[in-house]
Amino acid sequence: MAKASDLLPVVSEILFREWDPIGVNDSELCRDEYDSYVPGLVHALLSGADEYKLASWLRRVQSVSMGMSVIDEELHRRVARRLLRLLAEAEPGAAPDTAR
Repeated sequence: MAKASDLLPVVSEILFREWDPIGVNDSELCRDEYDSYVPGLVHALLSGADEYKLASWLRRVQSVSMGMSVIDEELHRRVARRLLRLLAEAEPGAAPDTAR
């Protein structure tokens, strides 16, 4: 089973590089912008959340916590699928995913 401690830095990177709803990933000074959301997302991931639940979690963070009204649903689904692939790769005996 994947460990939260192993997933935290990778999920942080995914949120910063791939999710980035406020568009700050061009500045390394903003590297920790989404870090407060990482533990909750890792918990959801390890608790068995599916693509729909992960995408909903991201949508809720963006709309409620960040107060944004323009939501990119496809972005949330794409990042949710990426997180699920990450979890699958972290499982013992998993084959690496080369299609990124």
